[in-house]
Amino acid sequence: MLWSRKPAPVHDRHRAVGIDLTASRARAEAAGEKSRALVLDAPDEELALFVAGDRRGPEVGRAGVGLYRKLPHLVCSNFLPALGQSREWKLGRHTLTAEAALGLVFDRLRAVIGGESDGTALALPAYLTPSQVTRVGAAAGRAKFALKGTAVGGLALAADRAAGVLGGDGAGPPPAAGWVVPLRPGASGPGAVMVLDADEFAVSALLVAVDREQVRAVGGAAWPRLSVKVWKERLLDAVADRCVKLCRRDPRDSGEAEQLLFEQLDEAFDRARAGQRIGLTVRTAHWFQDIVQQPEEFEAHCSALVRLAGESVRDFVNGIGLAEPPRAVWLTDAAGRLPGFVRAVHANTPEGTAVEILPPNAVAAAAAALVPRWLTGALPRAHLDSLIPLPPRPAAPAGARATPRASG
Repeated sequence: MLWSRKPAPVHDRHRAVGIDLTASRARAEAAGEKSRALVLDAPDEELALFVAGDRRGPEVGRAGVGLYRKLPHLVCSNFLPALGQSREWKLGRHTLTAEAALGLVFDRLRAVIGGESDGTALALPAYLTPSQVTRVGAAAGRAKFALKGTAVGGLALAADRAAGVLGGDGAGPPPAAGWVVPLRPGASGPGAVMVLDADEFAVSALLVAVDREQVRAVGGAAWPRLSVKVWKERLLDAVADRCVKLCRRDPRDSGEAEQLLFEQLDEAFDRARAGQRIGLTVRTAHWFQDIVQQPEEFEAHCSALVRLAGESVRDFVNGIGLAEPPRAVWLTDAAGRLPGFVRAVHANTPEGTAVEILPPNAVAAAAAALVPRWLTGALPRAHLDSLIPLPPRPAAPAGARATPRASG
């Protein structure tokens, strides 16, 4: 019998890779003729920034998520905003600082991305201080990570989508699967956009002015009282209270039951956003309970957070004192998943502001788009946190006319 072996697919090591790193997780996109998301924690594309300390060596990823509510004293999480602080996590036989935990993240990323590219860019949250950004770069260097540059994620996103803003569609690159159509139409020409993100530390906002030469950060804010952690804890309590009413048993009395409930929340967020019924299961060795929730019930559980979110976004925009309202508000996938958050943003932004939810890898793809410009020296070798110059736009041929946009 003859056996044939298909050659392993060979990827261009010179392709650019962008990494979107937040306090919750890392995502990566390999850009090229055919861009694709990288699998960072097989089979998941995301690498969760939760470190488990119950084994011989600390392990970052799903292992940490699997202990987060069951054995929280053995988990290190939300460490990115703690860089530079004296805080330590004592996890059994292991003791970690934020820098050590971040080093574990870069070790995992290098194992996947090292075979993909020698040109990598990192998008970071706007709330990190300059000294914290320096520590991120140092951790990457210790892990021998091939990092070409770093930028604030919202600023990189504005640079990547600037042509769409200036041209009037507000969307930039073509939409990917799961992208949400703008809730309001956009205008054209220079203007401001606001980027909203959410992670374990906070909901954060960055207001960016977009013109034909550059994108420039106008102002930013971070609201730790609206972090993803807070939203999940609110929903855990609400579902647990519902369970008590149904069967007189509280899943918070069992680490295993609370952990199982916690691990179902991400899918529950997705179902609520899609307007689908949410089925949750609470189980221990001695009892179980199925709980059904409607999307509007999830929003009602988070009503206080929804109200605070809307007021925070409104006050932030009003406090900047723009001559004109923002052209668009872009919510990252993480922000768009929070129950009621999109509705609150829409209700507290002006009528002329488009509201859009971005694909999960939008920020990582935007970071990857900066790599060729760093490699050619078109961008300074410094953290891009205030402005990013735009590449020159090709002049339109003489006599060319703009193609009208399709309505609807």
